[in-house]
This record gives sequence, C-alpha cells and structure tokens, in this order.
Amino acid sequence: MSSYHLGRSWPGHGTPVEDNCPCPKMPCGLVEDTNLHPDCDQHPFQHAKTMRSMHPADQCPEISDSGWADLQLRKLDPVIAYMEATDEDAWRVDTVRSADGTTNCFFGHLFNMGGNDARGNELWNGFENLWASTYMIYPINDGTDSRYPQPTPKQRILAYLRDLNTGAAKAVPQLMEEEFAYHLAQEKEMGARTI
Repeated sequence: MSSYHLGRSWPGHGTPVEDNCPCPKMPCGLVEDTNLHPDCDQHPFQHAKTMRSMHPADQCPEISDSGWADLQLRKLDPVIAYMEATDEDAWRVDTVRSADGTTNCFFGHLFNMGGNDARGNELWNGFENLWASTYMIYPINDGTDSRYPQPTPKQRILAYLRDLNTGAAKAVPQLMEEEFAYHLAQEKEMGARTI
C-alpha cells in the first residue's frame, strides 16, 4: 500500500502551508503521511485538519522513474501483489518473453509492471541491485532450483519473493557482504601464513 503526499492548500494554489511547516517536503512540495514532523500543527492526523491536496506517493507527478522504482522496491509487497495478479498461463521458462509478448518469465512481468520502458528498466535494474540478480532468479523461474519445487513458474517465484521479503532468503547486498567478509578472512589467513 502506497503512502500519500498531503497538502493543506487547494490544488493549483501553490503550497503555502507546507512551505511554512517543519515537515520534510517531497519533490511535489507536499508532505508524506509516513514522514510527518512531530512539531507540525498542520499535517498530523490528530490535529484533524482538512487535506485539500493528495496523491499516492507512487503516482506523484514530480517523481522520477528511478524514484518510482525505489518506492516499489522498498519492500517486495507491490511486486508480490503484481505477480499474484498475473495469470498462470502468462508465465514462461527459458526466455524472458515470447515473440508475441503474451508470456513472460519473472523479469518480463517485472518490466511490464513499470508501465513504460523507462520505469520497467528502473524496476529491473533496481530489483537486481537490491534483491536478486538474473542468475538467482532464472533457476527458480525455470524450475531447476531444488529449493523451490512448486509446479509452476509463478508459484516458484512467489514463494521466493515471499522468502526474500521476510528475510528467509538472502538478498544481493547481504550475499555480497558475506562474500566480501569471506575473502577478507581468506586474505588475512594467507597473510598470517606468509609472516
């Protein structure tokens, strides 16, 4: 579920209330409902003030394609919801997309989630950097990873995404950190042997 950008001013009349309150501002000039300043007397819900401008954070007119993708990838809930809504028959193995575009592997669906090429590319790149690379996903999608024996690509991917989201499966940054620590320990051991 997306957070919201809120404003006390009427749309089209600037953001004078937001300009003078202590809340951090979003690129659109409004404030995010999940990041309200405790000293603000305008935006916190307990003050019962009328919000006259509002839009979901992931539909902010000022958000960049990469900013939009970052919002989708903070947690995997939006990606999981999108994948759950796909038809089983729309999934494929061995290639990203069919020639006619009717079936996709996970990354084809993730790209489509962007709605356009720029956002699709940002989602794909962001997912590989934050969560799992193609090398991690393709064996699961294609059914060659024994940890995910579900009968369809969709079911296998959803099981993996849920594991990533809960921490039951390790994400790329964690795996890279472990790999670095392993090699650092190896270097130290090698150095100790040569002294």
